[in-house]
Amino acid sequence: MGINIEGNKIVIANDYIYREIHIENGPSTTVFKLRPNGKRLGDVWYPVFAFESSVPFEAAVSINGKVYEAGPWKHELDWDREGAFTVTNVEKEKGSLGDILRLYCTGRSSEVPGVELIIEYELADDMPLLSKCVKVKNISDLDMIVDNVAVDILRYFEGKISLSTFSNYYWDVKKEDDYYVPWTRIEFPEKICMKLKPGEEFETFKFYEAVTSSDKDEEAIILHRIYKKLAPWITKAYVKQIVNSCNSYQELIDFADRASEDGIEEVELFLGQLFTNTGDYILRPDIFPNGDADLKKLVEYYHTKNIIVLPYCSTTIAWHNSEVCKQHPDWQYLGPDGIRYSPGGLGNMCYQSPWGDYISKKLLYLLDEIGFDGLALDGPYHGLPCLDKNHKHDNPETVKFMNWMWEKEFFGEVVKRNKIITSPQEWNSLLLGTKERPGGYREEDQQVMGGMPLVVMSRSCLYNGRYKDPSCATWASCNLELYHGHSIEASEENTATYDHALGSMFGYGHGGALYSKVPYIGDNTKKIFDKWVNFFKKYRQTLAGETVHIAKPNGFEPDAVLHVSLQSEILALLVIFNPIGEKQKVSLELPLKYAGFKGMDTAVIEGHGKTTLDSRGHCTLDVSLEPYEIKKLEIKAGN
Repeated sequence: MGINIEGNKIVIANDYIYREIHIENGPSTTVFKLRPNGKRLGDVWYPVFAFESSVPFEAAVSINGKVYEAGPWKHELDWDREGAFTVTNVEKEKGSLGDILRLYCTGRSSEVPGVELIIEYELADDMPLLSKCVKVKNISDLDMIVDNVAVDILRYFEGKISLSTFSNYYWDVKKEDDYYVPWTRIEFPEKICMKLKPGEEFETFKFYEAVTSSDKDEEAIILHRIYKKLAPWITKAYVKQIVNSCNSYQELIDFADRASEDGIEEVELFLGQLFTNTGDYILRPDIFPNGDADLKKLVEYYHTKNIIVLPYCSTTIAWHNSEVCKQHPDWQYLGPDGIRYSPGGLGNMCYQSPWGDYISKKLLYLLDEIGFDGLALDGPYHGLPCLDKNHKHDNPETVKFMNWMWEKEFFGEVVKRNKIITSPQEWNSLLLGTKERPGGYREEDQQVMGGMPLVVMSRSCLYNGRYKDPSCATWASCNLELYHGHSIEASEENTATYDHALGSMFGYGHGGALYSKVPYIGDNTKKIFDKWVNFFKKYRQTLAGETVHIAKPNGFEPDAVLHVSLQSEILALLVIFNPIGEKQKVSLELPLKYAGFKGMDTAVIEGHGKTTLDSRGHCTLDVSLEPYEIKKLEIKAGN
């Protein structure tokens, strides 16, 4: 098992993946098969591409408008294109996940530009996963512009094979090939026009090919377990509170005291409480008269309370009233007709201007010298064009790629420091170093509704969002104070809404975020708050596992999710919500196989005793719920 080099044939194989590459006449995959259940559960291999003898290419590069493919020198099918590269060297080494293979490819004729492609594969030892990326190096004496790079080409057979793919690039990398129909190229969605001087190189995104399942729930569970191996920094969620209304040093100290007493583990000091603006990051003199010394002392105080503390900041936003923006308006994105962008939900500053170095130093200083435990970033970059010719990008087309590379490097620096990043970025940012991103709720809903309708709508969005992201890597929204015009409308007299709001957050496995100065109103809501915080801490390990979708929230019937973890003492935890003020009964099918149970095993369900599972590892549970009740049921293995 692993990667084996047998002369001109290379075999990449684990229990789930089998890929054969021949290199004597250009690199060529001749066999690529999947075994979705692995060796332990079945011996049948399913072809991935088709029954053709080889695939079109292993990688391709476009230079000056012409495509050069690293593939077979001659195809056995009616394809006229010939491979442009020969394999000059093969390397194998051990990586963090498993064996790594590198194929060094250079042009096989003088017609091919002086470029070297290094095609890298990594096969996971203990996961159904193969990753691939390409490094492009200019080995000529002249400058060159690389238009695009294709990392792979696949035949997807949509919905017919158990292959799931993703990348650490923010935008869709799949593009239907106009020549090799119906193959799909894995490449940058737009031209990157990356300029390389002699000796310079760059690396593409990483493309991941995972053997999963055609069942949506099972696919999500397999992928989430893979994500946690690829990005271990996402695996632990903390009870988190966000505060936006402290206006003195003493208030910030008092907040730390109260948060510690309430069991809060992470605090985000939100917009405007520390700095005069977003951009300059000059400390507010009314709160920190002694400057950095006062801020450092504040952070140290939070640490004495065992609280992780993050400042609100942004890598992409500089308010227009900030000195950095007034003195350097040219550091902003330059759009068509000379328009500079206004900061808001998106960033206005271009990483490829001097802003990139400026903001990197500013934020890393907050980690290294002040001692913050991470950065609560806002204002994600979403592909704004920049036409400023004085920035480091040589042309507008390369901005998206170069900005992604900037974030990849910066996020990596934060991870190396064992610090946290939270950011409203695309989910792919989790693979770069982001620890948490929004969990699926919609801030737009908070502009038009509040109370129980908002809570149920948010829970419905969270339910859908758990197909994409693990709950431990995301936050939910629980706003006791007004946010975008509305809140959960908590009440001491009618506590159901408050209970469901916290239940939607903690019951779905999210540690935060509670948005308020005080996370409860009075004694009644305090009891509910303590109940949910204790619940989260007690079942943290199970909640950090995977979410199984049981019944989607619709506002009038009971809804439910099942948390499963193969590493926890509590293998499964069922959370059921009754969203209305009437008694209800519901029958739920529980696929306990995802918690490690096998067919005909015995499970012990809290309050319901022992039950024998069917041949699939499933069982049916009948539950009665009081008005607005939320049930939380442990499930353990029987004797």
